[in-house]
Amino acid sequence: MNIKWTHLALHVKSLEASIEFYRRFTNLRVVDKHSDASSTGMEVVWLSDKPAGDPNAFVLVLQEGTPKNIPDSKPQQPLGPLSHLGFALESREEVDKLALGAKNDGLLRFGPTFLNRYAGYLCIISDPDGHNVEFSHGQSLGNSLSTAEQSSAKFARS
Repeated sequence: MNIKWTHLALHVKSLEASIEFYRRFTNLRVVDKHSDASSTGMEVVWLSDKPAGDPNAFVLVLQEGTPKNIPDSKPQQPLGPLSHLGFALESREEVDKLALGAKNDGLLRFGPTFLNRYAGYLCIISDPDGHNVEFSHGQSLGNSLSTAEQSSAKFARS
C-alpha cells in the first residue's frame, strides 16, 4: 500500500484573516477556494507552497463555518502548548527578521533562540486562531545524526 500525506485541516474563525496571516508570514498561497455549503456547510481554502495540481503538494486546508454534520462544532482549541505548524527559513537572520515583525504585531510567543541541534534556531508566533507557528533555521529533519551534529556545531559558533 502506497500512502501519501496530503493535507492538514484547521477549522478557523475567519478565512480572510488566516489567508492574510499565512500570506504575510509564509510562502503559502491560495491554490483553491470553494464553498462546500451544500454538503458540509463550510467555506474552504487550500493553501500550499506548490502550484495547484502539483502531485507533490501538501495542502493546509482552512475551513470556516458550522459543519452540518456536527452542528455544535466550533473552531478547535489552538495547537499548543508544544503542538505547532513548522516552516523552515534560509538563515538565522530571516528568523530574526520574521520574529521582529511578529513581535511588533504582538504575535511573538517564543524566541528567537537556538534551542538544540535537532530543533535549530527558531521562533514561535501565533496565527489568528492562536495556533503556534514555528519558523526555524537549521533543523535536522531528514538528516542523519552526523549532519545534525555538524549543523549544531556550526550554529553554536554563530
